Amino acid sequence: MAKRSLFLAVAIGLIPVSASAEGLTKKLVLPASAAQEMIAACFADQADHAYAKVTVFVVDDGGHLLAAARQDGACKACSNIARNKAVTSALYGAATRVMADLSFGKKRDGVDAGLPGAAFVPGLVAFAGGLPVTTTSGEVVGGIGVSGVSSNEDEQCAQAGVAAIARLLKWGPAYD
Repeated sequence: MAKRSLFLAVAIGLIPVSASAEGLTKKLVLPASAAQEMIAACFADQADHAYAKVTVFVVDDGGHLLAAARQDGACKACSNIARNKAVTSALYGAATRVMADLSFGKKRDGVDAGLPGAAFVPGLVAFAGGLPVTTTSGEVVGGIGVSGVSSNEDEQCAQAGVAAIARLLKWGPAYD
């Protein structure tokens, strides 16, 4: 009798799960292998431009680490900066350069700053070098942060990382 009751309870418990599963949508995930590919592309871009050594962090859409690497000789503080750039981009779905514009205005004079003070949120980075990783349909699947050179050069390296996996980011109605 106990076995029959247990079977019945399990069977009934599965019914709502089956019905609700039909309403779930697909969630795209940035694979760790893609994160490694992004880092390799960043390092290649750094070498091509003869920039100083860099550190690269790649995170998922929740800001959790997928992969990170620091070139020999890269600045010691750059690991924390690169991580925060990647997390900021992933969680806010925007380039860290945009966060600077929102915090300080386009001319960095505070005029037309949409979110003055946002730069003072702990962990938020408001200077270039972090990019969200988004699909062609605009879904954020992660973030990348680079640090070690000027913020513009950091952003260039990050762009190279995202470009390296562009083929994986084609997603949306046209690609289903």
